Amino acid sequence: MLSLNGDLRKTGLVLCLGLLACSVAMAQDEGSEDRRGFNIGFGTVGISFGNSARHDGLRVNWRDSDLELINGVNVTLWKPADELYGTINGVSVGLVAPAAESIHGLSIGGIAVMAKERLVGVTVAGLGVVSQGTTSGISFGGLAVVSNGAMQGINIAGLGAVTQSDLAGISVGGLALVGEGMVSGLNFGGLAVVGKGGLTGLNVGGMACVSEGAVTGLNFGGLAVVGKRSLRGLNFGGLALVSEGTVSGINVGGLAVVGLDRMRGLNIGGIGLVSKNEIAGINLTLGDLRCAESDEAGAIKGISVAGYRIKGATLSGVSIAGIMTISDDAKGLLVGAYNRVENTQRGISIGLYNHATELFGIQIGLLNRAENNPSLFRVLPFLNAHF
Repeated sequence: MLSLNGDLRKTGLVLCLGLLACSVAMAQDEGSEDRRGFNIGFGTVGISFGNSARHDGLRVNWRDSDLELINGVNVTLWKPADELYGTINGVSVGLVAPAAESIHGLSIGGIAVMAKERLVGVTVAGLGVVSQGTTSGISFGGLAVVSNGAMQGINIAGLGAVTQSDLAGISVGGLALVGEGMVSGLNFGGLAVVGKGGLTGLNVGGMACVSEGAVTGLNFGGLAVVGKRSLRGLNFGGLALVSEGTVSGINVGGLAVVGLDRMRGLNIGGIGLVSKNEIAGINLTLGDLRCAESDEAGAIKGISVAGYRIKGATLSGVSIAGIMTISDDAKGLLVGAYNRVENTQRGISIGLYNHATELFGIQIGLLNRAENNPSLFRVLPFLNAHF
């Protein structure tokens, strides 16, 4: 009986070894020479050494070529042999660069991680993370994270994060963040944050935040914040805020705030506030506050204080200038050493010299001129009035 059991065991062992040998042989003979693999397991499940096209489990290969589908852990030592093919689901580790058409999961590359269509999950590369398609998840590149398609999630690059499409999420670039589309979320660029389609969210550029579209949210540029279409929100530029459209919200420029269309809100410019059409709100500058195109046209409304000059087609509200206020029409309070209203003034002007072609109010100063008064009372010291 014992002898019989021993014979059965030997027979079973021989059969198992035979099946395993067949499995290994089949794996070695499968497909072209480039696809040969030494597999330990059953079919495509188990451990594979070599260039198996499809495998579930652990696969270790020198250099991937014509990959189809890997589920599990894929380890490569060298860069891909040709164009990127196939999908890797799970863990991808490469001494040089794990790569495939699509990679999902955890990817670690000594130099780079590359994907042709999709890169999804947690990706870490010594130098660069590169996707010809989309990138989503958490990506870290020692030098760069680059994607031709949309980039979403948390993206950190030693030098720059760059996409040909939209950039959304938390993004950090040691030098710059650049998106050809919309850049949205929390965005930090050591030198610059650039969103060609627009910037939305918290955008901080060591030197500048720049967009050809609208800039919306909390925007800080060490030198400048530039939104070609508009700036909306809390906008701070160490030197300047500039927009060809509307600047609205809380707007602070170390030297100047320029909203060529209009400016609204709390506007603070070190030496200047400039707009073509309208400046409205609380407007403060040590220099020139001017709403003009070729020094003509435009309205200034609200409370305006300038160290040098306030100049616009119309002034309404409270306008206080260290040197002069100049307008075609004025309504409210004007204070300056020299106040000149070319057409109609309604309200009060206080200065050393006050001039109005048509006065409907009061002038207080050393010399006051109201052209619509009778000739005897047209020019008076200290006080002039017309109602």
